[in-house]
Amino acid sequence: MLVLAFDTSSPSGSVAIVRDGALVAELTVGNVGTHADWLMNAVTRLLGSAGIDIKEVDLFAVDNGPGSFTGLRIGVATVKGLAWALGKKVAGVSTLESLALNLRYSGLVVCPLLDARKGEVYSALYRFNGAATSAVMEDSVMAPEALFRAASEVGSPVVFLGGGLNVYGEAVRKNVKGALVAPEALWHIRASNVALLALQNPSAASDPSELLPAYLRKSEAELKAGK
Repeated sequence: MLVLAFDTSSPSGSVAIVRDGALVAELTVGNVGTHADWLMNAVTRLLGSAGIDIKEVDLFAVDNGPGSFTGLRIGVATVKGLAWALGKKVAGVSTLESLALNLRYSGLVVCPLLDARKGEVYSALYRFNGAATSAVMEDSVMAPEALFRAASEVGSPVVFLGGGLNVYGEAVRKNVKGALVAPEALWHIRASNVALLALQNPSAASDPSELLPAYLRKSEAELKAGK
């Protein structure tokens, strides 16, 4: 199965082509500027470099949240549009689990951390057995202090990664005893991980109409409207 996968959930961006679990090509950029301007150009370049026609793609995958509301909307809308046009299925996977997979063979509890703004973070806690994932704490939006307590109660070393460390890195080191911080080169989400998660869960494949962003909290517009 040929999967074209996307990440647009944060300032970084990533596109990957994975065939039957093996990486064909991947482009990951630390700060893409505007995803709407970058994404389709990146897809065109990646497909061209791999010598693959987009009509060959069997499944489109995207991490659909949590993350930047604007970034998630762009990624989900792009995937839905491509899949509809080509009559293919889509799969949405967790942004946080995709990030955590960067450290799946570390033998540690992994804590992906993204800045949710408004004094909150998006985070989760995962254990890995090889490539198999189990959630110690499900994807959540919370105050940093609540995350620090949860990480401190795991009972084993926790390694943190993700762009949220740019804001909360010092607080993590101060408030989580024995906390480890992954090298910054591993803080970006890789679209190849998005593809692998989609392949690991075939039931996630659905009609494009069923794919929606998973924001975890209301948008600013919804809050102002009192919804």
